[in-house]
Amino acid sequence: MTATMNIKADFGVYDVEPELVYLDSASTTLVPKVAVDATRSFLSSIVSSTRRGAYRLAVDASSMTEDVRKSLADFMGTEKEQVSFQKSIPTAVASFAYGFNWKGLNRKKIVIAQSEEHSILVTLLRVAHILDLQVETVLLFPDGSLDLSNLDQAVDAETGIVAVSHVTVGAGVRNPLQEVAQICKEHETVLLTDATRSMGVTDATLSSLQADIAVCSANIGLMAPPGLALQWIRKDLGEIHQPGVLGGSAVANVEAGAFEIALQPDKFESGILNLPAIAGLGASLDYIREIRNQGQLKHMDILAAHTFDTLSDIDNLILYGNPTKNNSIFGFNIGNGNGINCHEVALFLDESNIAVRSGLVCAHPLIKPFSEEGLVQISLHAYNTIEDINRLAESLRMIIKELL
Repeated sequence: MTATMNIKADFGVYDVEPELVYLDSASTTLVPKVAVDATRSFLSSIVSSTRRGAYRLAVDASSMTEDVRKSLADFMGTEKEQVSFQKSIPTAVASFAYGFNWKGLNRKKIVIAQSEEHSILVTLLRVAHILDLQVETVLLFPDGSLDLSNLDQAVDAETGIVAVSHVTVGAGVRNPLQEVAQICKEHETVLLTDATRSMGVTDATLSSLQADIAVCSANIGLMAPPGLALQWIRKDLGEIHQPGVLGGSAVANVEAGAFEIALQPDKFESGILNLPAIAGLGASLDYIREIRNQGQLKHMDILAAHTFDTLSDIDNLILYGNPTKNNSIFGFNIGNGNGINCHEVALFLDESNIAVRSGLVCAHPLIKPFSEEGLVQISLHAYNTIEDINRLAESLRMIIKELL
């Protein structure tokens, strides 16, 4: 089998490490050279912050930010007022949850899927502790898929926020968001979705997932420089919502003891934005459009199917979840019981210049039922090739032969 594209020359990491097999894109995606150049250019020629001055450099910074916002909105098939730049997923989620009108809507409960990564799970648990809210966890089936009947029982008239991600870490399970959204709508409950692990590697967009508010890391999937997250919010919800974290340009007028909140998207962007990363994101979006035209999604389908077939064919390799030929994330261990520790597998692979993630992958409640010590996670992106997967399989077979 031959992959349809090879774009490794577009990424500087491969200039330094030409033999690298990078399979950790669900943690940090490699950044293309064009995005690195755009980030460097901004730092070299503009630097100034957006919305903080009338001089030329400040105006240039603001223009760049709004150009990238427009590009992002076009990519997502939405309006630019609905997308905002965030410092991280936890800060975006915390700001939304603290600002949610719990008392006015007579809501006192958060429902969280067991599959949620810590950026969502721990943030909402902390919100619940501080605001004295109830938390109910939606348990999963043994394969890591969502129990919709459990969700239906958990969501009621007291539920304010339901958190269910699109694609989970670890096993790459794709949750049925259309059915989840229907349950939420029946109770007029807000659906919060982490779309980090579907952006850039599928045709999904933040605005297409049936959620009321969706977040993602711009660096995972969308190939932007690290340190930037994105938020999309349903238009009518965004107009009435008052964020819990404010400051800087998120307010329109401030007097002693009082303030007015700015309009969206400004009100969702407190403090100084990560403009170098936003500049890089703009170039990354252009790059993704280019490789989409070259057949990136078809390439990903071929790569995912080959990975599934290859891993399924390795004796003593245990795949977790319910993987399919559409997965871009696969979780596994070697051997049952007294098998090889996941971290040891990762270290052995690293000796062959193959980079994977190992452990509980920041999702302890999801991963521990699979394996108390964690698992090996591999995750794909457009720069991976069939040869990468074949090298992985060869190394895994050697580890099994020598150590199991």
